[in-house]
Amino acid sequence: MRAEPRHKPLPLEAVTLLGEGRLPEAIKVVRQVETLRQRAAKRRIEEHLVRDPMLRVRIETVQREARRMFFFWFLLVDLLIAAGAIYWFFFKGAI
Repeated sequence: MRAEPRHKPLPLEAVTLLGEGRLPEAIKVVRQVETLRQRAAKRRIEEHLVRDPMLRVRIETVQREARRMFFFWFLLVDLLIAAGAIYWFFFKGAI
């Protein structure tokens, strides 16, 4: 008797990637290992996350931290550009 595809465990590499919060890479691994289409692989990942809610929380935390770091670096680059523009217009032009 064969196991149902929805109850079959994910490949170990995909589970490891999910633990690190790398959802797109996990979907890619499931696609390659099980030769599934994008939607089917994503559905398998989502079903796994439904069965393991703590993993879903961990992924959301990692993604939230990544967005926070992106915003921080975006703001830092904006401040540096603004400081350069202020220097150029006010101090460089005065010389």
